Amino acid sequence: MEQNPKQKAAIEKLQNEMNEHKDDAYIQAIGQFLIQQIEKIESAAEAILTTDKTVKKSLEVMKNEAKRKAVNGFAIFTPDEGFALVLKYFDIKTEKIEVPEVKLSVKKASRFDVKLDDFL
Repeated sequence: MEQNPKQKAAIEKLQNEMNEHKDDAYIQAIGQFLIQQIEKIESAAEAILTTDKTVKKSLEVMKNEAKRKAVNGFAIFTPDEGFALVLKYFDIKTEKIEVPEVKLSVKKASRFDVKLDDFL
């Protein structure tokens, strides 16, 4: 599908933000999800081009919603719920949310090796 100028501009806006936050796996995952939406939903590009809306701010919305939903200081979203919050934040209307396979890189912690003799 040929991209129109708004789609190109919206994708460029997302890619710029993703490049600024290369180490943030959440911004990468949501940015990729939004690029997919631009390719499927005609109105998505215009919604994303709204100047003050960013992927990072959509994470803040998710964080605030998690605080509101939390029980005993803990909340969790399904992928559907998380991506639905992002779409709502950007005001993108869709019939069905197709959740992409999210690949988050997890850094392995170095092995913690201590012997009692080390403290004596």
